[in-house]
Amino acid sequence: MAFDFGALARFTYKQWFKSRGTPYHLSPKRFGIVLLTYFLYTTIELVNWLGLALDALLFPGFAQVEVHQPVYIIGNPRSGTTFLHRLLARDERTFSTMRTWEILVSPSITMRRVAWALSALDKRLGSPAARYLGMVEESWKENVVHQIAMRAPEEDEYLLVHILSCLKVWSYAGMLDEAEPYTYFDSQIPEKDKHRIMTYYTRCLQRHLYAHDHGHKRYLAKDPNFSALVDTLYRYFPDVKIIYLVRNPLDVVASFISLKEHEWQLLGNPAEEYASRDYILDMARHWYSYPLERLEQAPQDSYIVVNFNDLVSDAGGTVRKIYDCFGLEISPAFDEILRKATVRARNHESGHEYSLRDMGLTRDQIVTMYRDIFERFGFDTRECSPPES
Repeated sequence: MAFDFGALARFTYKQWFKSRGTPYHLSPKRFGIVLLTYFLYTTIELVNWLGLALDALLFPGFAQVEVHQPVYIIGNPRSGTTFLHRLLARDERTFSTMRTWEILVSPSITMRRVAWALSALDKRLGSPAARYLGMVEESWKENVVHQIAMRAPEEDEYLLVHILSCLKVWSYAGMLDEAEPYTYFDSQIPEKDKHRIMTYYTRCLQRHLYAHDHGHKRYLAKDPNFSALVDTLYRYFPDVKIIYLVRNPLDVVASFISLKEHEWQLLGNPAEEYASRDYILDMARHWYSYPLERLEQAPQDSYIVVNFNDLVSDAGGTVRKIYDCFGLEISPAFDEILRKATVRARNHESGHEYSLRDMGLTRDQIVTMYRDIFERFGFDTRECSPPES
C-alpha cells in the first residue's frame, strides 16, 4: 500500500496534542481549517483510491506505458519554474503535462473518464459549470504569489499528497521536523520509502500518458521541491532530462520566506512572524548546492542550467538552447508562441512585495551565506542599493 498511515497518525497526534508553542498551534481558526481539511481530504481520497483500484481492472494496459525521456524543471522556489513550465507546456506536439484538476482530484484514468463525460454534458447544457469555475479562478488571481488555475499545469508533488509522502504536506502544516527529511530527500528518506513513493508516482505518470494516448510524447513536470530528488530521478528515470533554474539569492530567499509566511498566516495563526526563516535559509542553501553538484556527475546532454535573468531577458532564446541541448525541434507554431512570450516576459513586473528588514535579514547576510552562488553566476550583490526598507 502506497499510503503512509504512519504519517497520518503523526500528523493527527502532533496537531491535536503537541501543537502548543508551534507554528501550527491549535487556534480557533486552525481548528476549523483542520476539521475542514480532514473532511475534504477523506472525501477526495475515497474517490481517488476507488478510481485507482478500478484502473487495474478496466485499464490494465497503463502499466505497460513507458515514461520516455521525461523533462523536469527544478530549482529553488521563486526562480521562474512556473513561467518556464507553462511556456513549454504550450508545445503540445512535444510535451504532455498534468493539469491542476488532474493532479488533485483525478490521478486515475477512471475518474478522468468520468470528468470528461461530465465536461461534455456541461457543454451541451451551455457550460454553466465551466463559467462558474472561470469566475472562481478569476477570484484566485488576488493571490499574487502563485497564480492558481484548475486547468493550468501544476506541480507534480501534489500527486504525493494523496499518499501523505511529500514535503508539501508538512511544509504547509508548519511541521518542520517532519518536513526536514523531504528537504534532503536523496540522503534522508529511507530506500524502502523511496521505492514506495516512486513506484506510486511512476504509476501516476503511466496513467496520465495512457489516458491521453500520449505515449509518444515526453512527460513534462516542474517542481522546486524535486530539487532534493535529483539522484532519485536519475535512478528511476535513467533517460531523464533536467532543467535547473537558478536565480539571485537576494530575490529567491526573501520571496520564499514571504511565500511561506503567507501560507502559514492563511492556514493558521503563527505566534511568531517569519518563523520559517532559518529553515528556508538552510533549505535554499541545499537546493542551490546539491542539484548543481549532482548534475555535474550526470551526462552533459541530460541536463541544462538556466539563469533566471536569461529566461526573463530572452525567453525564446533560452528555450531554444534547452531544445538544442535535449535534441528537440521547435515547430513554427511554437516558435510564434516563444516570440510573443519573450515580449511579455521582458515587460512583466512582479506584484509580490516583501521586506528583508521585517524578516530580520540584511543584504550582507544573504550575500555571505550564498557567496559561491553569487560568484559562480555573477549575480548582482546590490552593494549600491538603498538600505532595505
